[in-house]
Amino acid sequence: MRVLLCLLLSCTLLAQPSVIPLYSGEVPCMDAVAADASHYDAEIGEVVTAVRVPDLAYFPPVPRSASSEAILVIPGGGYTIEAYDLEGADIARYLSARGYHAFVLRHRLPQGIEGPCKDHVAQDDAQQGLLSVRRLADSLGYRADRVGVMGFSAGGHLAGSVSVHTRMEDSLTTRPDFSILVYPVLIMSAADSGHAGSQAALLGQVPDPQRLGYFNLPTQVDSLTPPTILFHASDDTGVLPQNSLRYYEALIAHGVPADLRIYASGGHGFGSARELAAPVSGWLEEAVTWIRSRYPTP
Repeated sequence: MRVLLCLLLSCTLLAQPSVIPLYSGEVPCMDAVAADASHYDAEIGEVVTAVRVPDLAYFPPVPRSASSEAILVIPGGGYTIEAYDLEGADIARYLSARGYHAFVLRHRLPQGIEGPCKDHVAQDDAQQGLLSVRRLADSLGYRADRVGVMGFSAGGHLAGSVSVHTRMEDSLTTRPDFSILVYPVLIMSAADSGHAGSQAALLGQVPDPQRLGYFNLPTQVDSLTPPTILFHASDDTGVLPQNSLRYYEALIAHGVPADLRIYASGGHGFGSARELAAPVSGWLEEAVTWIRSRYPTP
């Protein structure tokens, strides 16, 4: 552990990301996947296609502007891939440049996994990721009670899942302190799927009704769900904005502080959107403003 912390602190000084194993011991359901795999796409960068050993990449903040908050970033990809650069590393670099301790989760993908491990390994990894980020708080210099999650598309479903489904371990909670959901998949039901591909990848073509209800996140919101901001584009035909709208309505109904940004254009999978000549290009700035409003600098 001492060696790991020294490596992390060295990486902090050099402002370079470091890779942290998600599990210190045996990885649960490890035999479900043969090997890690990824490829490079000319437009969106690294694409993860299989994960056997999940991990976190830590992007330390600029030291002079380091904040007390940490954010776990979860890339999307329909639960079949992870757009690791577009919705992970690129976002983490932006956040770290603004003082946040950013971590990118590389979690196992349910697509291709059969048997009892299929529908819970991704959520298990996300919960373990949040526990790991909390445990590193003292050594890396942020507060364990200011750990948020940011998820994109199916990664938004995973971020939403850990926001409404919680477990405790060593007196630490897996529930994030705030959630940022970006064009998220949130609806799962037999009658109205928020994204048919994500639902099938996670639960199979004929899902168990009980598990389907468990992952239909607007119906799982309660008063303990963390404060949330959602971002979506009106012209998103991949994951319809109704996903964000229904989750937002559920948050308001339960008295949870919530914000919603719906942009006229942007489509699906816009990532940082900084290259777009449209209002959606400023969504990351709005996210940072929202976080700062929750945790004002003294």
